[in-house]
Amino acid sequence: MKMRRNNRKNRRGAITSIDLTSLMDLTFMLLIVFVITVPVIEFATDVTPPELDGKTKAEEIENPVLITLNQAGVIDLDSQSVAMHELDSRLLRLRQERGQVNIMIRAHGERPYEDIVAIMRAAQKAGLNSVSLMTQAEKIQ
Repeated sequence: MKMRRNNRKNRRGAITSIDLTSLMDLTFMLLIVFVITVPVIEFATDVTPPELDGKTKAEEIENPVLITLNQAGVIDLDSQSVAMHELDSRLLRLRQERGQVNIMIRAHGERPYEDIVAIMRAAQKAGLNSVSLMTQAEKIQ
């Protein structure tokens, strides 16, 4: 009997440490997965264009230049297709020819806001400070 009691005490004493190796492996694997996947996730903001509440119409703006960005991402500068990397040089040339002009940007609602910001930056690089975003009037029935 005495021996049985000693064995039970020894068994309890043997379970004083827990092997954490597999838990640490799992933790590091999760850390590596998150470190790799987080930079890949694209951060985009959905921005809906504002509703028409302004009193200024496109026809009332003096010396306007219309930049259109369609659903496919094609940029038209006064009805001429322009690549994004050429836009700032074309706007600079336009400013040298016509002087200070008013840029009006009309973009498709499904285009990322980053594309519109890139167009605004190109206008700013060319020294054109008057940039407006166009909205479409709602049809009243």
